[in-house]
Amino acid sequence: MKVSSKTQYALNTMLDLAQHHGTGVVRVADIARRQGIPQKFLEQILMILKSGGIVGSKRGAKGGYYLTRPAAEIPLSAVIRLTEETLLAPESAGNPNGRNTPYNQVWQEINTHITRQLDALTLQHMCERAAAMSRVVEYSI
Repeated sequence: MKVSSKTQYALNTMLDLAQHHGTGVVRVADIARRQGIPQKFLEQILMILKSGGIVGSKRGAKGGYYLTRPAAEIPLSAVIRLTEETLLAPESAGNPNGRNTPYNQVWQEINTHITRQLDALTLQHMCERAAAMSRVVEYSI
């Protein structure tokens, strides 16, 4: 499965928001700086995430974005479904004419596995992995 830059940036943005959840709103400029995302592109991504109901926003000088629910309740699949045209490999990938082939069943099995994994992994899992990775880096210095 190949994901777009938009999806990669959206996942990084959601991780950033999850890591700052409970501290108030997070400014777009701060996310852009920490994640290395062009601010205009980040604003577009945040609008997509907001329209999907997984982030909210507050206007004004002290405005910014926040998660609408805890990170443990937001599966990675929710983010990917908002930013990708399709989450899965096409069933007709085994045959360019779209006819039924033995590969169709294989693609369906792969799609089922990918979907289950992305539904099971949450932003909280990613926060825990990020924390574990930063501890490894700290110990190796």
